[in-house]
Amino acid sequence: MKVSRVAFWLAVLILLASAALRLTALSALPPGFNDRELTTLRLVETARQGRIEVFYDLGTEQGGREGLYAQAQAALTSFIGVGLFASRMLPFLLGMVAVAAVYSLGRTLYGPAAGLAAMSLVAANMLAILLARSTVAEAAIPVYVALVLLLLARAFPIHGRPLRHDPGTLTFASLGILLGLGFYISPAAFFVVLVAVIFIAYMVLTRQPLTRRMFSYTWFALVLLIVVATPYLIASLQNPALSGSRRVFDAGAVNLTSIVQGIGGLVFDGDPNPAWNYPGRPLIDLVGGVLMVIGIATAARNFRKPRFALALLALALLLPQVLFHSGSPSFIYFSSLLPVIALFVGLGVLAVYRRMKTRPARLTFIGGLTALVLFNIGWTARDLYTRWPELPEMRAAYQERIGALAHYLDETAHNIPSVVCTNNLHPDGRELADWQILAAMMHRQDAPIRLVDCGIGLILADGGARQQVVFLQPDGLANANPYVRRWLDYGHLLSGPELPPDSVLVMEVSEQLADTAGVFTTTAPVAYPPESPGGWQVEAPPVRFGGNLAFLGYVQTFGGTFQPGGLLSVPEYWRVDGEVPPDLMLFTHLQADMGARPVAQNDSISVRPETLYPRDVFIQVTYIDLPWTLPDGSYFLSIGGYDRSTGDRLPVYDRLFVRSTRLVIGQISVQQGG
Repeated sequence: MKVSRVAFWLAVLILLASAALRLTALSALPPGFNDRELTTLRLVETARQGRIEVFYDLGTEQGGREGLYAQAQAALTSFIGVGLFASRMLPFLLGMVAVAAVYSLGRTLYGPAAGLAAMSLVAANMLAILLARSTVAEAAIPVYVALVLLLLARAFPIHGRPLRHDPGTLTFASLGILLGLGFYISPAAFFVVLVAVIFIAYMVLTRQPLTRRMFSYTWFALVLLIVVATPYLIASLQNPALSGSRRVFDAGAVNLTSIVQGIGGLVFDGDPNPAWNYPGRPLIDLVGGVLMVIGIATAARNFRKPRFALALLALALLLPQVLFHSGSPSFIYFSSLLPVIALFVGLGVLAVYRRMKTRPARLTFIGGLTALVLFNIGWTARDLYTRWPELPEMRAAYQERIGALAHYLDETAHNIPSVVCTNNLHPDGRELADWQILAAMMHRQDAPIRLVDCGIGLILADGGARQQVVFLQPDGLANANPYVRRWLDYGHLLSGPELPPDSVLVMEVSEQLADTAGVFTTTAPVAYPPESPGGWQVEAPPVRFGGNLAFLGYVQTFGGTFQPGGLLSVPEYWRVDGEVPPDLMLFTHLQADMGARPVAQNDSISVRPETLYPRDVFIQVTYIDLPWTLPDGSYFLSIGGYDRSTGDRLPVYDRLFVRSTRLVIGQISVQQGG
């Protein structure tokens, strides 16, 4: 009783240390999301929109991904919000349960000392901590493996003698359901289910003291497994290219090099990928590796006993998935093996302890183990909090620039109008755009962020009032449209220890914008087309459109004569007077005469319309490629807008009356060799 009480309080202490290592700087370290997390976030957004699928198609190269983790993440973040901290709460909770489950597993199989040793390894292991900070499905695998092994240990007489009380229905029901759910998390479930099935067969064939009720409950668990996994099987038959079974066997080439490197990564030269490791750091320390080997040898000598056979089966069946990868050692695949490694370390500690017959020797050994645990905590803390964040490769892998700007906008976006420059306003869903990554990292989702493609436009918020322009890419300012740069030159860049270079520019251009709009009244005449009621009529801007838009004017950049194959640019100014259609699109047409079909056109928009606010003015530089076959002559330019979802054009008003659905803004001359 005294030993159990001491073990309990030591386990609580280790659990608290584990929580501290996982919670410290949780929202800032890592500084953002890596590629694997961004893939998960795509699936989370898909699930949040109501698409609940067994597999999600990531494209021909990436294949499919199981959906359960993303769906759980979507459900949780719907309640607690999004952002770096909120996105890491689910993996944090899973990581903490994994630490507790490993202790319970080690204690059940080999006793409290083995449980504490195994728990200590997982608590201070860098991979385990990174998984607890990463919104990836692999974060659920250690707890899944540990719980399956624990339920097997609780369900059957692993000590070779009849149990005092047969396990209840809940134990076997939990085992069957958990095994079935694993298929929806990761292909690693194939191997885990195989461990469970072979272990059950082993218990039957070796004539272990199984009662009739245990046999009945075992069939019940297997039936539950089949029932839960049936949708997965059906989906796999319907979409074999997306199924986890294909990704299991396409894991990588089986060769001696990958095996040697994978095993060496345990205690010598670890994963070089900075996304999942401090490059070169082994998975466990050398002493832990020696204890693991002792534990494996101890289990091998006692393989006829179920509690040792279970661990050996798990090692033998989970190890191939870890080693057979071309990039071995790849620590992200070690997530399934981590509880098993910890279990053997715990068994090795127990084996060495029992070899020591004298009290001083045992006390010395306990002191050495305590020092080893403290060393691992310090080693991990130094690498995790000091050395790892300083790696440029790590900062790049985790989108540090966008993460820093997300934190900055969380603090400032409600105090000053914020315009974010990005280059992919309408992603196709195959990958997240920079602004979507920014939104996923921000905690304040209600922040009034305006989005613009500075390669073709700019937003002057609130009529040119004081605003900040944020560049998500390092070359965002340098690659801004030359015409847009004229406006950006009115601003000044901010600098600070937490701001990436060339990332935030503050500007106030209300006077300059008013002057520009005033000039348009004399330099940028527009006309209602001949087919409009009242016929051809020249007007001075601004002109009111439907959809709460007003056309302020354009810059006369198209004077002179153009050659076929040339490039025509038209800087346009639009004012927002209210909520605009979220699917707004602008068009610029080049026509040989007013009633003819366009000979060239450009349908585009430089902003995300749903992010605009009343009194915003946005600039759009529209480019039209003149066809090489364009005949010589004069051509008219007309502009307008329409709703992409319906195809309906926006009306053009003359005071209170609808005059047309487009405006004529000028004329160009095309001449071969002109």
